[in-house]
Amino acid sequence: MERKMPKGYAVLWAVFAAAYGVWMTVFMPKYVLDNYENMPAEMLVDGKVYPNLSGMVGAHWLYPLWVVFSVAALLLFIFYLKKFLYCDTQTKAMTVVSAILLVAGCVFVVVYGFLGEEPFINKVKFVTASMIGLEFPWLFRVWGVLGSASVFVNTLYCYRKYGYNSRAGLIAGSIGAFAIFITINCPSVGSDPAPYFPRPRMLGHWAGALIFAVGCAAPVVIFLFSTAKRFKGRFAVTAVVFVGLLLVMLVLLVTVGKSAIIENIPMVAAYILLFLFNFTHIYDRAIEGAFPAMRNDTVTYYGCPNSEKAEKLQTAKTEMK
Repeated sequence: MERKMPKGYAVLWAVFAAAYGVWMTVFMPKYVLDNYENMPAEMLVDGKVYPNLSGMVGAHWLYPLWVVFSVAALLLFIFYLKKFLYCDTQTKAMTVVSAILLVAGCVFVVVYGFLGEEPFINKVKFVTASMIGLEFPWLFRVWGVLGSASVFVNTLYCYRKYGYNSRAGLIAGSIGAFAIFITINCPSVGSDPAPYFPRPRMLGHWAGALIFAVGCAAPVVIFLFSTAKRFKGRFAVTAVVFVGLLLVMLVLLVTVGKSAIIENIPMVAAYILLFLFNFTHIYDRAIEGAFPAMRNDTVTYYGCPNSEKAEKLQTAKTEMK
């Protein structure tokens, strides 16, 4: 029997998908299929001319297909929540899907940061993921869809594996995953907002990217610090290292400048962290160390009401009191 998923999460994602569908159907076609394709070089962040900024020049029929696909991708997040978090047990199929998404997302994000003809030093200093998207608009869309899904699914897998749940983390992760869908539909432009790129859409690009970064990191950070407080040891060390990486990225952003490679540091760190949580026993052993009665049993869950291992762990907690 599956654990019941709160209706609020399904409603939240249904509202996201509906609002996005209306936005893309009513407001965005004239920008994607007209303004983007006729935008002068001085309007773009790097001052270059791109012959196919929308990725749909001469193929406007792709736009409705993209709208349908991206709305479906948003609705899939309801399925992710139901199958990867609110489930009775984690199956091998779930493990395989999570692992494939994690590896595919990490590899794509890293490779994407090196695309384009700009010299490597420029890619380190100022060529952002959004700027790469000006030359590769469809890959930019894939970057957003795959990046959000892979991080979200593996965060859910992590929560379920360790029997953890955080309403704040799930809401933040949902908002962050949705926000990137705004960014990938708005190209990176300069600060001049009119007349080709009205200010709300320019701000939408920047705000979407920022909310995505913060929102997707929040559920991982919440889980990490919660477990560090409870189990200390490896979890505490990991929390310190992860925070250190975030600080390094901030220092690099201030001293070197923003770029796709620097922006990738926290995302790749999150992928590595989720891999260690989800597909190794490193942190399972840390929990075993906190509860000696569990040492002869592989710890896969704790705190899950429908898990046999959770019942054993609860007994161990009681014995230690």
